[in-house]
Amino acid sequence: MQRKPSNIKAKLKLKEVGQKHLSNLASEFFRNYNTQQLEASLESFEKLKEFNTKSAKLGIELDYPKTYDEDYQKSVETYCLKNYNQVVLLVNQKKYPEAMSYIAKVQKYNTSYKNVKQLEIVAYCEPLYQSAINNLESKNYSGALGILSSIDRKTENYKDSRDLLELASAQQTKSFILFEPKNSNDKTENEIQRYLFDNFSETAVQKLSTIKIINNTPFQNAPSTVDLNNNTNVDLIQAIRKATAADYFYVFDVLNKYEYNSGLKKTNSKGFEEIQRRINDSTVVTEYNAFYYYLVKAQRSFSYDFKYKLINAYTNQIVSSKTQNMKSADDIEYQEFTKKFTGNINKLYPYNPQQTVGTLQYSPRTWRNLFSARTTLKSAEELKNDVYNQNINLFLNTANTMK
Repeated sequence: MQRKPSNIKAKLKLKEVGQKHLSNLASEFFRNYNTQQLEASLESFEKLKEFNTKSAKLGIELDYPKTYDEDYQKSVETYCLKNYNQVVLLVNQKKYPEAMSYIAKVQKYNTSYKNVKQLEIVAYCEPLYQSAINNLESKNYSGALGILSSIDRKTENYKDSRDLLELASAQQTKSFILFEPKNSNDKTENEIQRYLFDNFSETAVQKLSTIKIINNTPFQNAPSTVDLNNNTNVDLIQAIRKATAADYFYVFDVLNKYEYNSGLKKTNSKGFEEIQRRINDSTVVTEYNAFYYYLVKAQRSFSYDFKYKLINAYTNQIVSSKTQNMKSADDIEYQEFTKKFTGNINKLYPYNPQQTVGTLQYSPRTWRNLFSARTTLKSAEELKNDVYNQNINLFLNTANTMK
């Protein structure tokens, strides 16, 4: 019937056998219902309804005593009440995992049955809450944060879990000082450093939820910041840490800024245009006439070396250190006609088909596409912004290692 709904034989046979099957399920439900086998009666009636619905979708109307619908609803009510009472008992006994299994049975049939939603919240949250308290007492703030976050996703107002969540988050928050680099001899490098310093600070506030940047401190322009973790600077590090309560220091520098613009480089090239010329009423000659065009190439790039260190203020150890070349480049390659072309581009070839052996011929599609390729390079400003975004993402990834 599913493969071919118009199959009369299948329809008749399904009507005959399906009715017998439905009647058997109905008898099974009636037997289980009268013997108070709640789960078995619900299961048999649900099988009955499922089969009846599936048959109806195929155009087969089957029949069963409609009074069974009322009996089923009575079974559902009895089943929910029985399991609800068990839930109340187990919650009062603080047997929360066991209670959850009975809550699931009630909610299968009625998610809003009495106060089962509130009981579910208690059964789910209370074990987590107690575990979070234990973690906080043992100063395991990371463990407590994860547990309290699970409670918060379930409900925002379970006891004082929201306050405890804020406490655990605050204990997890690490603070750091972002040091501004020393001025370079290159004016552009100084501009880059200033831009990065400002945007690192802004990005840290916007995107680092458990990491806090310490601003407005006189130590942000401390001398020898690039070599801050040098052994000779141990006293300086400890002095800054005690004065600011910083957990980490982040120092960076910009070196070897490089910009390149090749300008347009044009190469004279020759192609061939297919021309069909009629000699008389019965003869058409195909010729390939040479034409000239330019192959144009250009490239632009912007780059610099970014050097940074993330230093643990308590141990003077380098957590992360790298010198990375930050680069963005763009190049174009296109073809342009030496004079205006108004013909059919699909009649152009990079070789003369009449004079080029078959093994050397190739599809000219890619070559033809170069006549409509992009002709404008990304601007210097676009390349700079691309590099800056790369650099900011590198900073964020590094900052997230502060634990």
